[in-house]
Amino acid sequence: MERYAKGSLSLWDLASTYEKEFDTAVPEEFPSFPFCQDMRGLYYEQGLNYLRNFGGYPKYKILGVESQFDIAIDDWVFNGIIDLVYEDEQGRLVVHDYKSKSSFKNKAEQKKYARQLYLYSLHIKEKYGKYPDLLRFMMFRKETSVDIPFKTDDLNEAVNWAKNTVKAIRTCWDYSPSCEEFFGNYLCNHRKDCEHKI
Repeated sequence: MERYAKGSLSLWDLASTYEKEFDTAVPEEFPSFPFCQDMRGLYYEQGLNYLRNFGGYPKYKILGVESQFDIAIDDWVFNGIIDLVYEDEQGRLVVHDYKSKSSFKNKAEQKKYARQLYLYSLHIKEKYGKYPDLLRFMMFRKETSVDIPFKTDDLNEAVNWAKNTVKAIRTCWDYSPSCEEFFGNYLCNHRKDCEHKI
């Protein structure tokens, strides 16, 4: 998607490039679940279907692709990489983020994820002179998008959350393992040799 948005890969080459490069780009094993024995195959097919059905951005004015930035908050620096920034056909400034999640469980989880894009909005304001009009999550596996109209109160909440998180990290001296079964058994990079594995 980055190469397409930058003009170095054509729309009709997206699916075939994905098929050729998937195994190299995604060498990791996928966990096996009772409800899905072939998670890798499922993700692969859903990604391929998205690219086969993707119609491009013919009505969008692309402003930024994989834009990396640093912005000062208090006495620390927030670093981010924004997947895509564009003006849509209505002239709205949109921050677009790809997610492999199929959906958000509820509004609380959506709000938690939206903090990322709200923090990106600090850079958008600095670069374009205004905050984005819309924050968009593209859940590409299900070919659906979640649009969140920009709200100043939610931006302030995200910034306060980030500040409080940094304070908590700086004052934490307890590094006890947090043994969450699903993460520990399927996702943690050290799961094969961790003494705390459940």
